[in-house]
Amino acid sequence: MVNNPNLQPSTFNPKRMPVITGLGIVSAAGFGAEEVWGTIASGTSGLKPLSLFQSSRYGQVLTGEIQRDLIGLGAPTRSSRSDKLGWLAARAAIADAKINFRENGERAGVLLGTSVGGSFDSENFLTTLIKQGKVRARATRFHECSSTVDLIAAEFGLFGPSMALATACSSSALAIAQAAEMIMAGEADMMLTGGADSLARMTWGGFHSLLLVDAAGCRPFDVTRGGMSLGEGAAILVLEAEESAVRRGAKILARLSGWGASCDAYHATAPHPQGAGATAAMQAALRRAQLEPAAIDYVNAHGTGTRENDVAEGIALKTVFHNRVPPFSSTKRNFGHALAASGALEAVVCIEALRRQVLPPSPGFSQCDPAIGLEPVTELRSAPLTHVMSNSFGFGGNNGVLIFSKPDTTPQTRAPKKIQVAVGGLSVIGPGTLMTKEISAPFPLGSGLVRSCGELTDAVALLTPNQRRRLSRLQQMALITARHSHAPDPAQRVAVAIGTGMGCMEDAGTFIENVVAKDEREPMPARFSNSVHNSPASQVAIDQAARALNSAPTNGEITFESALWQGLSQLATDEADCALVGAVDEVNKYILHLGQRWDAWTDKIIPGEGAVIASLAPAEKIGASLARVTTVKLGRYRKPFDAVREVDWITSALDLKNVGIVLSGAPGFRQLEPLYESVSAELDRRAGKNLEHQTYKQLCGEFHSASAFGFSQAVKLAREKNCGVLLFTLSLRGAKALCLVEP
Repeated sequence: MVNNPNLQPSTFNPKRMPVITGLGIVSAAGFGAEEVWGTIASGTSGLKPLSLFQSSRYGQVLTGEIQRDLIGLGAPTRSSRSDKLGWLAARAAIADAKINFRENGERAGVLLGTSVGGSFDSENFLTTLIKQGKVRARATRFHECSSTVDLIAAEFGLFGPSMALATACSSSALAIAQAAEMIMAGEADMMLTGGADSLARMTWGGFHSLLLVDAAGCRPFDVTRGGMSLGEGAAILVLEAEESAVRRGAKILARLSGWGASCDAYHATAPHPQGAGATAAMQAALRRAQLEPAAIDYVNAHGTGTRENDVAEGIALKTVFHNRVPPFSSTKRNFGHALAASGALEAVVCIEALRRQVLPPSPGFSQCDPAIGLEPVTELRSAPLTHVMSNSFGFGGNNGVLIFSKPDTTPQTRAPKKIQVAVGGLSVIGPGTLMTKEISAPFPLGSGLVRSCGELTDAVALLTPNQRRRLSRLQQMALITARHSHAPDPAQRVAVAIGTGMGCMEDAGTFIENVVAKDEREPMPARFSNSVHNSPASQVAIDQAARALNSAPTNGEITFESALWQGLSQLATDEADCALVGAVDEVNKYILHLGQRWDAWTDKIIPGEGAVIASLAPAEKIGASLARVTTVKLGRYRKPFDAVREVDWITSALDLKNVGIVLSGAPGFRQLEPLYESVSAELDRRAGKNLEHQTYKQLCGEFHSASAFGFSQAVKLAREKNCGVLLFTLSLRGAKALCLVEP
């Protein structure tokens, strides 16, 4: 049995169905649901010329920039711009829901979508370094996409599961869906969920380099449309189990009754021309909610205003709704396309439309495109709304769809089921060979020891010439491990959850260095499309024709366990027959130099890299498995650290009688060493014997995805010693995870 995240049908409580009890939103269209709705009701564009940073080529292009003093509004100073936006939205949502997390913080978590993360602030660091030769690295401490999650959890006292998803423009929609699955699985009673993304030179220069931006502002679905408008913002929903909301007397704003995910598995940036992935995600959401297409009264379309996206979505809408498409609109001109935050912003619009029984208009539309053959709502008007749908589609063909319903509807959402999950295949690139890596410009020249996977010379022979030529090293590592762990089967529904702690920093850094040094004169579009966090997972999906969920969790040192949780959840809810689960990270000059600056690296703590992907499936579908994954749990630890409390948390999820070996993330970062040691001692005391303790980072080095290598070691040990292996991982920023692997 998989204890987490799956529940037995006999014990499933229908009152675990997720409801929304609070909203927080900060955007170019306004702050707070009332102000935002005023903008939407008036059909006003939230777009204006860029002022956040200098752009010599595109400075007058209209954008959804937030031009308010975020620190003056109370946002923490020690944080990135994305962090500030997310914090403000979280504070507003908590106030709206009237929650006191001091009373229930152990049962509350944070799950957000993000793609930019702290890039805007890191870009300022690189600009100063390139233009002035000065290293002012403080801002890079908030570079990680999970930084906003960590800040909100720490500031507001949430100690349940936390995670960030970086699947480009579908990130926050998929985050909301994943938060709902955690609630239904009993992992939490409340989740702060949604997304946050700021404007940044990376996305600004990147989308312009792809010629996807309309200088005059986006006009979704209009025949004269010329592209998208970029934006920024954050929206947070308080998602809560219905029984929790009722118990505390909360006002229920709406239900989250259905959600669906899919992957086009078609192209790194372009949508499937027939909208196949979008169709699949909408149909999956309807199945999860157990609703017929005719039950949907309104669709908030993804509607970016680009030629290909709008046509593909129009085809998908006609396919799903059998040419009886309900009223639909796009609100992208109100907000700008806020990338990872867009799905959450539009979720707020859908919930407000339900509450007010009003259809939001689609500003910017004037003339129907014959290639689409559909006209969106153009004027605010009343309509009876019971169920509404919100579409979010992203780079890599990553699609997420949400269905919101009135509070007085009867939920029919399909619950997770009892299954046993086995490891059918496993592939590893690593552990790395100890070698010296050079640090190049724009940093002061230097070098450092790393555990490197090398040049992959023999392994890349498996790839096509196009894949060898066009894909980054990180993407190639993911492709190679996926091919070794799983043989594609067209009859299977395959989900992909491949996490990365730092993403494709080599491509992202090269792109930004070029933008800054050459003042936007020579764009590098190929580097931009390779730079997104979900590009390794998306390339695996394309290569494997994997068309179920495609996700890129990012969660510091527990990134792999976050991906593992997602994969198990997809199997438990019968959304996939197989899940490719793993994590991948690479060492580069940025990590090496900054780690040296902060004294992170020593003779014993050496930066590393690697890729690990496992093929998981229900045990009955695998003949000879490598091992079983019987428990996975995510959470956060309190400070000061209390080993007794942490072992209580471990034993609440599993029986120590089933554990023969404890495998921990020590030796690693110095700050975590005493924490691991205290937990090991308390586990021995609680078990009444000296358990066997082993470690793995001395083999692979220290990097965010290192616990994926730990998982491969756990599978090996479980087979060799015929015993349960507990993999226990702590993050520097407060996250924790456990995984039990059994023979």
